[in-house]
This record gives sequence, structure tokens and C-alpha cells, in this order.
Amino acid sequence: MTFLGVARADGQPTSPIGTLSDGTPVYLRPLGFGFFLVVEAAPGQSGRPVGTQTFNANGLPNLQIVVSRPLGNGSPAVCDSSGANIGGVPAVDPPMFGGSQASTNAINDLGCRFDARTVDTACTEDASDTPAFVGTRTTVQFCPSVDIGAEIAFPLGDTRVTARVTDVIGQPGLTASIIIRVTPP
Repeated sequence: MTFLGVARADGQPTSPIGTLSDGTPVYLRPLGFGFFLVVEAAPGQSGRPVGTQTFNANGLPNLQIVVSRPLGNGSPAVCDSSGANIGGVPAVDPPMFGGSQASTNAINDLGCRFDARTVDTACTEDASDTPAFVGTRTTVQFCPSVDIGAEIAFPLGDTRVTARVTDVIGQPGLTASIIIRVTPP
């Protein structure tokens, strides 16, 4: 993983306001929605390409993200991201990638709302408003199809986001975590 962080709805990456005692970056948001959660990756030691699957009906996708607190209404339904019964994403705390159907479902539920992107279609932009990756070695970026909406809004307070990405044959890279802190103005 080359970057895990937050970008404003206009695509400009934001900086953390600080770190927790364990070194986890903290991103402050005035609202729990209206921003992009961004994951970027590059090939690891094997040199194999980063996998781009964000949803896998039969197991874990290449993009794997869990949250410590429910997003939106925390609905356990998988990929209820459109239509009349739109729902949120359940928490997986402590963070784990698979090991239970509930964890696998939560990973797929959040992942199905993301797209794998090339530098030309990045959801983030550089200072001249040109699509660009945030990380220097990035080959694949994962962003929600649209910015985080109210249906999966982060709750008030601190929510830990933990992510990892696998290569094309499913070998995971290192995990990374950030805190999204929602504190209204």
C-alpha cells in the first residue's frame, strides 16, 4: 500500500491533523460524508501486479477495508448501495480480514462501493486540478464511485479504517490504518 487517506469532494488530498500514540494518522472531518476515502497500492516484493477486484461474491476481493464502527445504518446486507433499501456497512472490530462470514461480508459491502482506477481516472488531483495519484509508486488507486454519501456516513467521534490490498493471486500486502474523526464545527 502506498497511500491510505482522505481527499475532499473536489479531489484534493488532505493532511492528517496528527497521529495517535501508536502512530495512526488522524483525519478530521466536520461531517461524516462528502469526502473520498482513498487507498493506493503498488506491486510488492513479488513484483506481481496489484489485484483490482473490489467485490468477490465467493470470498475476499483484492481491496480489503474494515471499519471499527458501523457506517450509516450499519446494515448487514451486502452491496445495498442503491435503490429504495440503501444501507450502510457493519463494523469489524477488532479488524480482521476474513475468518468469518460476517467479516467477509462487511469487506465486500464496503468494497463494492469502490472502483479501481488508473492515474488518468484518479479521484484525486494535483495542485493544477489534473487527476493524479497521491503516492509516488502507486499503480492502482481505489476510491468510492462517488464521494462518501450519507448512506455510509462515518459516525461522530473516531472510527478506525484498516485496509490492505492483495496482488493478482491474492497474496496480501501490509495493513495500514487511519482514524476518521468526525467533529462538527
